[in-house]
Amino acid sequence: MKKLLSVALCALLLTGCGGAAASSGSAESTPASSAVSSEAASSDTAQDSTPAAETVDLDGIVSALEAVNPIANPRALDDFSVQNELLLTMDNIEAYKGDVTNDQADCGLVFAVQAKPGKAADVEAELNAYKDSLAANDLYAEFADKVAQAKDARIVSKGDCVVLVIAGVGGPDYADIDTAIAAALN
Repeated sequence: MKKLLSVALCALLLTGCGGAAASSGSAESTPASSAVSSEAASSDTAQDSTPAAETVDLDGIVSALEAVNPIANPRALDDFSVQNELLLTMDNIEAYKGDVTNDQADCGLVFAVQAKPGKAADVEAELNAYKDSLAANDLYAEFADKVAQAKDARIVSKGDCVVLVIAGVGGPDYADIDTAIAAALN
């Protein structure tokens, strides 16, 4: 009986101590949370006052380019793809959107990047290195048409926007792609 009473008292004491610690912990975190919320609100307000002209319409650019250069069995490019397939430095990128074919017999790709201010040239250089690596893969005859399309790939930048387009194997002529890029970047 004494052991049961001792265990019950210990449990009661531990519960009381845990409750007090939790109360003081949550009381201390409330001001910090509200300070973060205030900072976030003020930074949101600052971002909202940023001119809309600085934001690149990546969805519109990609849609316009894919209307001319449809991507067969498209796979959306994600952070992993951008870093490990396209070999881009994420610190240079504000936002991006793009699709690449998921068809082994094709090579179509449409990719648009809004580079961080002053980083468009770095993104363009990295995309050129990626293009060169694709074009250098001429070891297998069955990839000759994909290599030829990669050699002719278009990398165009305007302001903070950089675009990479590789025509699909059965895709459009690059003259049509050039026209679409010029229209999309205006």
